[in-house]
Amino acid sequence: MTVLALAITLVAGCSVNRSATASGAPLARQVTESDHCGLTAPGLVYISNASELDRLRRLPSGNLSINQLRAIDLEREHLVLVGLGQKPTGGYGLTLRSAEIVDGVLELTLNARKPPQDAMVTQVLTTPCAVIAITPEDWKQLRVSGEGLDTITRQQ
Repeated sequence: MTVLALAITLVAGCSVNRSATASGAPLARQVTESDHCGLTAPGLVYISNASELDRLRRLPSGNLSINQLRAIDLEREHLVLVGLGQKPTGGYGLTLRSAEIVDGVLELTLNARKPPQDAMVTQVLTTPCAVIAITPEDWKQLRVSGEGLDTITRQQ
């Protein structure tokens, strides 16, 4: 009886973690980044089909190459556009650091870059972002976080 109780406790306490798809492909990969995405507030845009991708054209001052994003097979990968919001100068950006599925949550960790205080930067308003292709399988919730970022979650 004690062995059975111990086995149940161990199984219940184990989390399921994965860093690749069943076929061995990465869970996420950075497709591009831009200094001028057009997202004036921090956040994310989830894109799972062509009509959602077409809406990116309407972003104010957006400078993303939609043609490059159209090359993504949205049946196999979805896109996540993560924006830092409006910044007062150049020198800001985002880079994907890691991706992992933990207990049904796809966790994307990004590095947020900001210019050093003594850096010479362009004096222009920017709206930096990163576009990340992700697997749409085996997760129920998306969590995006990183140093210098607010944690953003979204249900699938």
